[in-house]
Amino acid sequence: MNSTEEGAKSGGQAPAAEQGGERAALLGFLEHLRGNKGFEGERNLIRVVPRGLFVDERGVASVVERYQAWFHAGSREGVQKPIEKCHLWLFEGHEPERLYLVEGKSVLAGFLIPIPLKNPQQFGLPYYLGSLLSTADYIHPADPQLQGLRGAELRRGAKGLEIVVSRRGGTVTISEQVLRSFFQLASESGFLKRRYPGIERSLPVCLKALVAMARRAREIPRSYPLLVPFQTKASKSATARMAGKFLFIEDRGNAFRILELHGRGLSTLLRHELASAPREKLGSFRLTPKHRDLMGYYDVRGRRSSVHSRAFSEFCELIRLAREPREKMSGWFSAADCFERFSSTYQLAQPIERHKISSVLARFGVNGEQFRIHGGWIFVLSKEGTVMRTIAKHIRLAGHRRVATR
Repeated sequence: MNSTEEGAKSGGQAPAAEQGGERAALLGFLEHLRGNKGFEGERNLIRVVPRGLFVDERGVASVVERYQAWFHAGSREGVQKPIEKCHLWLFEGHEPERLYLVEGKSVLAGFLIPIPLKNPQQFGLPYYLGSLLSTADYIHPADPQLQGLRGAELRRGAKGLEIVVSRRGGTVTISEQVLRSFFQLASESGFLKRRYPGIERSLPVCLKALVAMARRAREIPRSYPLLVPFQTKASKSATARMAGKFLFIEDRGNAFRILELHGRGLSTLLRHELASAPREKLGSFRLTPKHRDLMGYYDVRGRRSSVHSRAFSEFCELIRLAREPREKMSGWFSAADCFERFSSTYQLAQPIERHKISSVLARFGVNGEQFRIHGGWIFVLSKEGTVMRTIAKHIRLAGHRRVATR
């Protein structure tokens, strides 16, 4: 029996098996691969493992195409399954988990086709009886994706993997611990997930993004207005670098913390910093650290006025751009420093009617029920009196257009 007939015979059950959600029909596909002489050159890209068939990422397209042909040959109705559906069914999803298969000093990176197996050796194909490692929580220096990574050297240090990044003026060393903290940050960063697809599921992708950002990060002098953690501001040896909205905190050539000064990353930092701030910095304000969105509230004569985390985050971002000497922060500042400015500004603010600031609201794309203003700052409140947004009429952000006024 030739390989085509063998595939047709064993593949005759494939359509019914797939409709029933069973994977057992793929045992016939493994038999087909063993007897297919045209597949000899690609055998080194697959391994039969206890959980199924591991396929190196370089061989995925070929294996999917061979499965499509095998399925068609075994279908009594001559069904031609689209290549996209073949890939989806084989790997059980559009974005299968990327895995390592480590054999000595060599490593294959690829994906698993789940198949119920009892004896991986029985098919006469290359097999592997060890465990597969997920790239979601492990990174191998020999990963093909990392070979030729520009401006970076991977090495094993006393505490695990170290990444030495070359940049203008020298190098910076990033530990595996910092890489993993950045990996956690990436899982919550909309910007990083859009810029580097799959970053929240893959340490190698996360490493590539981190190296690219570390190379272009520029040092920020202490005289420049920048929000930094209190410990960084107090340290005499710490330096700060920025790459877009990301802050790299370094000391003596080592990056020991990376923060996103935008969105949820900024809100998380502000909450953490204010929780350890001196009581006098907060005044009458009370934090609500367990609440997801509300940062806290003022309690004046039994009347509460809440502040949404976004309102304070926006104030912290906008005040960096302030040019008015009375509003401008002088050099690096902490969350507590910024909150003192926010609190005093808000408590001096007076109610203002919507129509008097409609052009500014339109420029920022903001709605609200109540509004208060002091100087160039406008606080937008909900119907219940919660401070939801902060905007600055004297600051024009990139992309803002002038709105014609009558």
